[in-house]
Amino acid sequence: MGRLDGKVAVITGAARGIGKADALLFAKEGAGVFVSDIDEAPLMETVKEIQAAGGKADGCTADVRKPEDCQKVMDKAVEKFGKMDILVNNAGLTRDALIARMTDAQWDTCVDISLKGTFNCIRAASKYMMKSGHNGRIINVASVAGLMGNVGQINYSAAKSGLIGLSKTVAREWGRYGITCNVVAYGFVDTRLTREKETQQEVVAGEAVGIPKKIRDMMLLQARPMTPEDAAKPVLFLASDDAAFITGQVLNVSSGLYM
Repeated sequence: MGRLDGKVAVITGAARGIGKADALLFAKEGAGVFVSDIDEAPLMETVKEIQAAGGKADGCTADVRKPEDCQKVMDKAVEKFGKMDILVNNAGLTRDALIARMTDAQWDTCVDISLKGTFNCIRAASKYMMKSGHNGRIINVASVAGLMGNVGQINYSAAKSGLIGLSKTVAREWGRYGITCNVVAYGFVDTRLTREKETQQEVVAGEAVGIPKKIRDMMLLQARPMTPEDAAKPVLFLASDDAAFITGQVLNVSSGLYM
Protein backbone atom coordinates (compact mmCIF):
# COMPACT_ATOMS: atom_id res chain seq x y z
CA MET A 1 0.00 0.00 0.00
CA GLY A 2 1.47 3.34 -1.07
CA ARG A 3 1.59 6.51 0.98
CA LEU A 4 -0.36 8.39 -1.71
CA ASP A 5 -2.90 5.76 -2.72
CA GLY A 6 -5.98 7.38 -4.23
CA LYS A 7 -4.40 10.82 -4.44
CA VAL A 8 -3.90 12.96 -7.54
CA ALA A 9 -0.81 15.15 -7.82
CA VAL A 10 0.02 17.96 -10.25
CA ILE A 11 3.75 18.62 -10.62
CA THR A 12 5.28 21.44 -12.64
CA GLY A 13 8.76 21.40 -14.16
CA ALA A 14 8.58 17.62 -14.30
CA ALA A 15 10.53 16.88 -17.47
CA ARG A 16 13.83 16.54 -15.64
CA GLY A 17 15.58 16.78 -12.28
CA ILE A 18 13.67 17.13 -9.03
CA GLY A 19 10.28 17.44 -10.72
CA LYS A 20 10.73 14.20 -12.63
CA ALA A 21 11.98 12.44 -9.51
CA ASP A 22 8.91 13.70 -7.61
CA ALA A 23 6.62 12.37 -10.33
CA LEU A 24 8.25 8.93 -10.40
CA LEU A 25 8.20 8.61 -6.61
CA PHE A 26 4.61 9.84 -6.25
CA ALA A 27 3.42 7.36 -8.88
CA LYS A 28 5.31 4.55 -7.15
CA GLU A 29 3.51 5.50 -3.94
CA GLY A 30 0.12 5.17 -5.62
CA ALA A 31 -0.76 8.66 -6.83
CA GLY A 32 -2.17 9.55 -10.20
CA VAL A 33 0.31 12.08 -11.53
CA PHE A 34 -0.29 14.94 -13.97
CA VAL A 35 2.93 16.62 -15.04
CA SER A 36 3.76 19.80 -16.93
CA ASP A 37 6.85 21.42 -18.37
CA ILE A 38 7.78 23.81 -21.15
CA ASP A 39 9.77 21.07 -22.96
CA GLU A 40 7.43 18.52 -24.49
CA ALA A 41 9.74 15.65 -25.51
CA PRO A 42 11.37 15.00 -22.10
CA LEU A 43 8.03 15.65 -20.37
CA MET A 44 6.38 12.86 -22.35
CA GLU A 45 9.32 10.61 -21.48
CA THR A 46 8.44 11.14 -17.82
CA VAL A 47 4.85 10.14 -18.53
CA LYS A 48 5.93 7.05 -20.50
CA GLU A 49 8.37 6.00 -17.79
CA ILE A 50 5.66 6.12 -15.14
CA GLN A 51 3.20 4.24 -17.32
CA ALA A 52 5.79 1.59 -18.20
CA ALA A 53 6.29 0.94 -14.49
CA GLY A 54 2.53 0.44 -14.04
CA GLY A 55 1.77 3.91 -12.71
CA LYS A 56 -0.95 6.38 -13.67
CA ALA A 57 0.27 9.51 -15.45
CA ASP A 58 -0.56 12.12 -18.04
CA GLY A 59 0.72 15.58 -18.81
CA CYS A 60 0.81 18.61 -21.06
CA THR A 61 3.20 21.41 -21.94
CA ALA A 62 2.81 24.72 -20.16
CA ASP A 63 4.65 27.96 -19.49
CA VAL A 64 3.89 28.81 -15.86
CA ARG A 65 4.42 32.50 -16.63
CA LYS A 66 1.11 32.39 -18.52
CA PRO A 67 -2.01 32.19 -16.33
CA GLU A 68 -3.98 30.54 -19.13
CA ASP A 69 -1.40 27.74 -19.37
CA CYS A 70 -1.59 27.12 -15.63
CA GLN A 71 -5.37 26.92 -15.78
CA LYS A 72 -5.08 24.47 -18.67
CA VAL A 73 -2.86 22.21 -16.56
CA MET A 74 -5.26 22.14 -13.61
CA ASP A 75 -8.30 21.64 -15.83
CA LYS A 76 -6.70 18.80 -17.77
CA ALA A 77 -5.53 17.12 -14.57
CA VAL A 78 -9.04 17.11 -13.14
CA GLU A 79 -10.51 16.07 -16.48
CA LYS A 80 -8.11 13.10 -16.51
CA PHE A 81 -8.25 12.00 -12.88
CA GLY A 82 -11.46 13.57 -11.53
CA LYS A 83 -9.80 15.70 -8.84
CA MET A 84 -6.51 17.13 -7.60
CA ASP A 85 -5.18 16.65 -4.09
CA ILE A 86 -1.53 17.72 -4.31
CA LEU A 87 0.22 20.56 -6.12
CA VAL A 88 4.01 20.63 -6.35
CA ASN A 89 5.32 23.91 -7.75
CA ASN A 90 8.75 22.87 -8.93
CA ALA A 91 9.25 24.89 -12.14
CA GLY A 92 12.18 27.28 -11.95
CA LEU A 93 15.54 28.21 -13.39
CA THR A 94 18.59 30.36 -12.76
CA ARG A 95 19.83 33.44 -14.57
CA ASP A 96 23.04 34.27 -12.74
CA ALA A 97 24.85 37.62 -12.82
CA LEU A 98 26.30 40.10 -10.37
CA ILE A 99 23.93 42.91 -9.44
CA ALA A 100 25.49 45.62 -11.61
CA ARG A 101 25.57 43.32 -14.64
CA MET A 102 22.14 41.74 -14.33
CA THR A 103 19.74 42.56 -17.15
CA ASP A 104 16.03 43.19 -16.85
CA ALA A 105 15.44 40.03 -18.88
CA GLN A 106 17.50 37.91 -16.46
CA TRP A 107 15.59 39.33 -13.49
CA ASP A 108 12.18 38.97 -15.09
CA THR A 109 12.71 35.44 -16.41
CA CYS A 110 13.87 34.07 -13.07
CA VAL A 111 11.30 35.85 -10.90
CA ASP A 112 8.40 35.29 -13.27
CA ILE A 113 8.96 31.54 -13.48
CA SER A 114 9.84 30.77 -9.86
CA LEU A 115 7.58 33.23 -8.04
CA LYS A 116 4.84 34.46 -10.33
CA GLY A 117 4.57 31.02 -11.90
CA THR A 118 3.89 29.50 -8.50
CA PHE A 119 1.22 32.10 -7.80
CA ASN A 120 -0.34 31.45 -11.21
CA CYS A 121 -0.56 27.73 -10.49
CA ILE A 122 -2.01 28.13 -7.01
CA ARG A 123 -4.61 30.59 -8.26
CA ALA A 124 -5.49 28.23 -11.12
CA ALA A 125 -5.88 25.35 -8.65
CA SER A 126 -8.13 27.36 -6.35
CA LYS A 127 -11.42 26.33 -7.99
CA TYR A 128 -10.59 22.68 -7.30
CA MET A 129 -8.86 22.96 -3.92
CA MET A 130 -10.82 25.69 -2.08
CA LYS A 131 -13.51 23.32 -0.87
CA SER A 132 -14.54 22.39 2.64
CA GLY A 133 -12.67 19.31 3.81
CA HIS A 134 -10.41 19.21 0.78
CA ASN A 135 -7.34 18.42 2.91
CA GLY A 136 -4.94 19.04 0.05
CA ARG A 137 -1.20 19.61 0.00
CA ILE A 138 0.82 22.34 -1.70
CA ILE A 139 4.60 22.07 -1.76
CA ASN A 140 6.66 24.91 -3.20
CA VAL A 141 10.25 24.23 -4.20
CA ALA A 142 12.74 26.85 -3.05
CA SER A 143 16.41 27.07 -2.15
CA VAL A 144 18.58 28.04 0.78
CA ALA A 145 19.57 30.97 -1.48
CA GLY A 146 16.20 32.40 -0.43
CA LEU A 147 17.20 32.11 3.23
CA MET A 148 20.78 33.35 3.14
CA GLY A 149 21.23 35.13 -0.20
CA ASN A 150 23.84 34.12 -2.73
CA VAL A 151 26.45 36.03 -4.71
CA GLY A 152 25.41 36.35 -8.34
CA GLN A 153 21.83 35.27 -7.66
CA ILE A 154 19.92 38.33 -6.53
CA ASN A 155 17.01 37.40 -8.80
CA TYR A 156 16.92 33.74 -7.75
CA SER A 157 17.37 34.55 -4.07
CA ALA A 158 14.60 37.16 -4.20
CA ALA A 159 12.24 34.77 -5.98
CA LYS A 160 12.88 31.90 -3.58
CA SER A 161 12.59 34.19 -0.56
CA GLY A 162 9.31 35.44 -1.99
CA LEU A 163 8.03 31.87 -2.12
CA ILE A 164 8.30 31.71 1.65
CA GLY A 165 5.98 34.68 2.20
CA LEU A 166 3.66 33.40 -0.51
CA SER A 167 3.49 29.97 1.10
CA LYS A 168 2.79 31.29 4.57
CA THR A 169 -0.07 33.37 3.18
CA VAL A 170 -1.57 30.37 1.39
CA ALA A 171 -1.24 28.36 4.60
CA ARG A 172 -3.21 31.03 6.49
CA GLU A 173 -5.88 31.57 3.86
CA TRP A 174 -6.49 27.93 2.94
CA GLY A 175 -6.02 26.28 6.32
CA ARG A 176 -9.80 26.42 6.77
CA TYR A 177 -10.09 23.84 3.97
CA GLY A 178 -7.59 21.51 5.60
CA ILE A 179 -4.98 22.43 3.00
CA THR A 180 -1.34 22.66 4.02
CA CYS A 181 1.25 24.73 2.17
CA ASN A 182 4.96 24.31 2.82
CA VAL A 183 8.35 25.07 1.27
CA VAL A 184 11.31 22.79 0.68
CA ALA A 185 14.53 24.84 0.60
CA TYR A 186 17.24 22.80 -1.07
CA GLY A 187 20.98 23.14 -0.95
CA PHE A 188 23.11 21.39 -3.56
CA VAL A 189 21.04 19.09 -5.79
CA ASP A 190 22.82 17.57 -8.78
CA THR A 191 20.83 18.84 -11.77
CA ARG A 192 21.70 20.68 -14.98
CA LEU A 193 21.35 23.96 -13.06
CA THR A 194 24.18 23.01 -10.69
CA ARG A 195 26.66 21.18 -12.92
CA GLU A 196 29.89 22.75 -14.18
CA LYS A 197 28.97 25.58 -16.50
CA GLU A 198 32.22 25.33 -18.43
CA THR A 199 31.85 21.67 -19.37
CA GLN A 200 28.16 20.80 -19.69
CA GLN A 201 27.20 23.48 -22.26
CA GLU A 202 23.54 23.21 -21.25
CA VAL A 203 21.25 25.94 -22.56
CA VAL A 204 17.85 26.57 -20.98
CA ALA A 205 15.43 29.06 -22.54
CA GLY A 206 18.19 30.57 -24.61
CA GLU A 207 20.88 31.01 -21.96
CA ALA A 208 23.64 28.78 -20.62
CA VAL A 209 23.08 27.41 -17.12
CA GLY A 210 25.31 25.83 -14.52
CA ILE A 211 27.78 26.92 -11.87
CA PRO A 212 31.37 28.03 -12.56
CA LYS A 213 33.75 25.25 -11.54
CA LYS A 214 35.55 27.35 -8.91
CA ILE A 215 32.32 28.20 -7.11
CA ARG A 216 30.95 24.69 -7.50
CA ASP A 217 34.08 23.19 -5.95
CA MET A 218 33.74 25.54 -2.96
CA MET A 219 30.11 24.46 -2.49
CA LEU A 220 31.11 20.81 -2.58
CA LEU A 221 33.49 21.41 0.30
CA GLN A 222 30.57 22.66 2.40
CA ALA A 223 27.86 20.15 1.64
CA ARG A 224 27.26 16.70 0.22
CA PRO A 225 25.29 16.91 -3.05
CA MET A 226 21.90 15.24 -3.34
CA THR A 227 20.50 13.38 -6.29
CA PRO A 228 17.04 14.37 -7.54
CA GLU A 229 15.83 11.09 -6.05
CA ASP A 230 17.16 12.15 -2.64
CA ALA A 231 15.47 15.51 -3.06
CA ALA A 232 12.08 13.95 -3.84
CA LYS A 233 11.75 12.23 -0.47
CA PRO A 234 11.06 15.36 1.63
CA VAL A 235 8.44 16.41 -0.93
CA LEU A 236 6.75 13.03 -0.55
CA PHE A 237 6.74 13.48 3.22
CA LEU A 238 5.04 16.88 2.99
CA ALA A 239 2.52 15.50 0.49
CA SER A 240 1.62 12.55 2.72
CA ASP A 241 -0.71 12.21 5.68
CA ASP A 242 2.37 12.15 7.92
CA ALA A 243 2.58 15.92 7.44
CA ALA A 244 -1.13 16.65 7.93
CA PHE A 245 -0.48 19.15 10.72
CA ILE A 246 2.59 20.83 9.24
CA THR A 247 1.86 24.05 7.36
CA GLY A 248 3.47 27.38 6.63
CA GLN A 249 6.91 25.91 7.25
CA VAL A 250 10.26 25.94 5.46
CA LEU A 251 11.99 22.56 5.45
CA ASN A 252 15.73 23.13 5.05
CA VAL A 253 17.17 20.21 3.06
CA SER A 254 20.73 21.27 2.42
CA SER A 255 23.22 18.83 4.03
CA GLY A 256 24.31 21.66 6.31
CA LEU A 257 24.93 24.23 3.60
CA TYR A 258 22.65 26.52 5.59
CA MET A 259 21.94 26.17 9.31
